[in-house]
Amino acid sequence: MEVNEKEGGSSLDFLFTKIYSSVFSALMLVLLISFISKPGLSLADISNGFRWKSNLITLYSSVRFKIGDRVFNTALVGKDGWIFYTGDHSMQDYQKIDTLDKKSLITLVEKINQLDKELEYEGKILLIVIPPNKSTIYPQYMPDEIPVIGKGSRLDLFSNYLKNNTQVHIVDLAPVLLDSSKTQNLYFKIDTHWNDLGAYYGYREIMSLLTSYDPRLIPHPLSDYKYIRQDDLINPDLPRVLGIPPIKEEYRALIPKFPVQKTQTLNLNLANGAYISNLKGQDDRLPTLLIFHDSFYSARSSLSHFMEPHFSKITGILFTQDPKIWSLNWIQQEDPDIVIIEIVERNFDTGLSLLLDGVSK
Repeated sequence: MEVNEKEGGSSLDFLFTKIYSSVFSALMLVLLISFISKPGLSLADISNGFRWKSNLITLYSSVRFKIGDRVFNTALVGKDGWIFYTGDHSMQDYQKIDTLDKKSLITLVEKINQLDKELEYEGKILLIVIPPNKSTIYPQYMPDEIPVIGKGSRLDLFSNYLKNNTQVHIVDLAPVLLDSSKTQNLYFKIDTHWNDLGAYYGYREIMSLLTSYDPRLIPHPLSDYKYIRQDDLINPDLPRVLGIPPIKEEYRALIPKFPVQKTQTLNLNLANGAYISNLKGQDDRLPTLLIFHDSFYSARSSLSHFMEPHFSKITGILFTQDPKIWSLNWIQQEDPDIVIIEIVERNFDTGLSLLLDGVSK
């Protein structure tokens, strides 16, 4: 019988999967017998003290991934090698079935509006920046079995209400990212974050709005950067979420062709994994920035390295549940020219609500 290359590859995959599954089953049988042979062993002992626990979990998850399982605890395997995070509100955001209740929405917007007025009185500007979830920009790679049910997401509702009822500046990144995504990958396939191109378009939208506030804050055109191949993406987050060994993905970086001011950044690491960063540039004539942010600002492909050349000082507060750190008190302490609150779509209401908890309506 003639077998073409595609069929041959499928047969080899099937054979590999059968062998892999058989070895895994045999290992589990041996381990079960060894447990039974120790009458004093409890389930807690097995769960907490078993030395190969993490290895077996990785092996089990790898087998599931190899044989084509697509639904994991907080991740989903989509089409063409794309993997999506499903934790927090990600799936509800994609299906547009989880909306903010009217009372919570009004309260949140009133607090943002109050903060905006207070900062405007002091001569400062406030920006709300919400990077979209990956599934919002690349719905075509989500499984067909998961439909979009509603007409508007939480972000749609929030953004429209804020625009229609306040003068607060919100940077709506979805239109430009959706348009550019038709011809370019703006997010990593195997990571929750945007890549350098996605971060660049976010930077360009932010700076274009800030230019009206300060003419020096003009975004560099894409032609001012070289787009070059770097090492493979290091330690992507979604394989870790799946519980499988790292997968490689090409990493390309936008490197400035123009000279940039020298900067020095100091990080104060916190016990819960969050940190506070303080960047100081050489040109004191440039404006100062305080940014409350998540990893879309500070990760390897992020807003930070595009925005840093434009400011003399940047204080960054990484999102944390600790109200002593995730606090508007930093505004009074740092006295910045510009305040940005950047939180990804799936966490925007949580991050904003926690930060604005002390603002009176």
